[in-house]
Amino acid sequence: MNVVGGIIEKNGRYLIAQRKRGDTYELCWEFPGGKVRENETPETALKRELLEELELDVVVQDFLGSCMDSDSYGLVQLHYYRVKVSSGSYTLNAHEQIKWVTLAEMSQYDLLECDKDIVKQLINAIDE
Repeated sequence: MNVVGGIIEKNGRYLIAQRKRGDTYELCWEFPGGKVRENETPETALKRELLEELELDVVVQDFLGSCMDSDSYGLVQLHYYRVKVSSGSYTLNAHEQIKWVTLAEMSQYDLLECDKDIVKQLINAIDE
């Protein structure tokens, strides 16, 4: 299964969202996104997911990396993209809450494993 995550940054802070109670990985934090449907590109899926989950219209920018994980669905390939919000309301349709945090603050949150990996990549990119 292919999944996409959106990296939304504003003034040095990144948007993370807490998964709802009762969901797989309930109350864990993640970069918002979701499953890529059949005959859908990752970029199209990310635009759709962010509109459905947060009522955000976004422009998908550069690809940042991928991570392979496994869960109850089997193997999951996560693809991360930097996105820019063009409009929207940050409405919580699929999450408990959202927060804007710095990369240094990310370690204080129970992030999904692949999201931890992309945070390390973002930190390394800044340090280079």
